[in-house]
Amino acid sequence: MDELETWLERVYQADGERKTLDALYDEWAGDYDQQLWASGNPYIAIATGMVGRHVRDFDARILDVGCGTGNMAQVLHQMGYHNLEGLDPSSGMLAVAQRKEVYEQLHQLYLDSQVDLPDAHYDAVVAAGVLTHGHAPPESLDGIIKLTRSGGIIVFSLSTIAHDEYGFKQKIAELDATGHWEKLDQSLMFRTYPFSDKEAHLRHWVLAYRKC
Repeated sequence: MDELETWLERVYQADGERKTLDALYDEWAGDYDQQLWASGNPYIAIATGMVGRHVRDFDARILDVGCGTGNMAQVLHQMGYHNLEGLDPSSGMLAVAQRKEVYEQLHQLYLDSQVDLPDAHYDAVVAAGVLTHGHAPPESLDGIIKLTRSGGIIVFSLSTIAHDEYGFKQKIAELDATGHWEKLDQSLMFRTYPFSDKEAHLRHWVLAYRKC
């Protein structure tokens, strides 16, 4: 856990500076998978479970935003989904994802309110471990909704800190009130890094919505 905690501290210290974050993730890419799985973080398991519950078509076109090294898509592929695309700003992370041979396409792009991909193109969009301070801002939910077709499914993880302190609570309430989506599901809260004493305060949910 010590190495993971060191990397997390470096990521937090970047305070959202994109060039610094990109460089950190490029450097981390080689060890990222081993450290993430060893951390016991259950968000990939819960998020893929949500996809399996709400996206019943294995031919569905699914976009994995903030895909990193492709852990999420690797599990989705093993579940039978095969029409997968990934989006991430880190070339180092995408190089590892490419080697897994589970994506139809990979896009080196940032997730924000506008994304240079076709609107209403995807049957489902998943965002695991990316909607948080310094990575993808609350306005990224606008970008996700634009990319999703009407009636499509959106699955994302969200920390309690991001929800309460960094504007996601207000953004979700705004999208609820304007009828952009409807809530389908929400996991119980879980500890983000179960084996870390240093990060014991971190908690997450996984949520599922349908675009209206």
